[in-house]
Amino acid sequence: MANKINHLIDAYRRLNQQTENSVLATIIETFGSTYQKAGARMLITKEGELIGLLGGGCFERDLVEQALSVFVTGTAKTVFYDMRSPDDVIWGLGLGCNGAVKVLLQLLKAEDNFSPLNIIADAAEANSSGVLITICESRHADFPSGHSFFLPASTAGNRQLLSTAPFPFTTSALQTVSHQKPRIESHVINDQEIRAFYDPLQPPLRLLVFGAGTDAMPLVQCAKALGWHVTVVDHRPGHIKNERFPQADRLLNIMPEDISDNLELDQFSALVLMTHNIEYDGRYLKAIVNCHIPFIGLLGPTHRKDRLLQNLGSEATRITNRVFGPVGLDIGAETPEEIALSIMAGIHAELSERSGRQLSSKSTSDLHECIRR
Repeated sequence: MANKINHLIDAYRRLNQQTENSVLATIIETFGSTYQKAGARMLITKEGELIGLLGGGCFERDLVEQALSVFVTGTAKTVFYDMRSPDDVIWGLGLGCNGAVKVLLQLLKAEDNFSPLNIIADAAEANSSGVLITICESRHADFPSGHSFFLPASTAGNRQLLSTAPFPFTTSALQTVSHQKPRIESHVINDQEIRAFYDPLQPPLRLLVFGAGTDAMPLVQCAKALGWHVTVVDHRPGHIKNERFPQADRLLNIMPEDISDNLELDQFSALVLMTHNIEYDGRYLKAIVNCHIPFIGLLGPTHRKDRLLQNLGSEATRITNRVFGPVGLDIGAETPEEIALSIMAGIHAELSERSGRQLSSKSTSDLHECIRR
């Protein structure tokens, strides 16, 4: 999911208020079953503080030690952890995770605005997708190890990506955009071989909530804890208050008929309709019938959803296959907090094309594919 970078964005905001360098640890390649997959990142401060998690605590302690040399030399380095055999007991980890990872360590300099962390944060702020390319092995002076640059993807045939990508990175960058999976590629420039890590970046997922009742509060809190950008809309001005939704990114007092004039609906990944008033639910639903939001969740029983769709007439066909009601996974939720968890779990399952069933019910091959995908 796109939200794997949110802890980095928060960290960048904090780093901007100080002048101490940090080290960015990025998984660039994995083999077998691992806690995180390629593209996962973690920050290491000079004091040894960790922001994020790569190995579930398996090798983070050693990464802190490895980062010390990066702080001293300023040179990026790659470390390899192989947990596929009992041999790792010899060097003190004894993890038994049945997998292996390569981790790139880069120095983030305050004088360079903590690049590439600033690149990641700026792309998220601009709601921009693209590819972050990081040189992980190189002796080429123009492309040193640890150097990163971002290629924004264009919605018009990737022309912007083609025009800004330096040779010879274009083809691999376009393939990364197409498949949306990290990759390592080797290139030869002026008889010098370099290896580059290509990582597709997507802006944070965005949730739109219609209805600012009391039960919307834990939903906003849950979504924010998962790194979503959250907008809350209500027709009642007394409900749209910062003290009720301190974590919301945007609060809007808008009547249903004015939605399209005030919001770019297609920027949202999911919508939850929870005004608890069937008239207003219907008016909001009619206002968004032409949007392309992939997930539209409705509170209440199935017959309530059917009634709302029937009231849309022939226009209902535009959104019927994207409407989920009752919204959420069946986890036995009763309290507002449990219902919020059920809703967010259901949204994640649908957007990830997952069933939402227990991982233990999946085959071993399926499990390895879905963990930290």
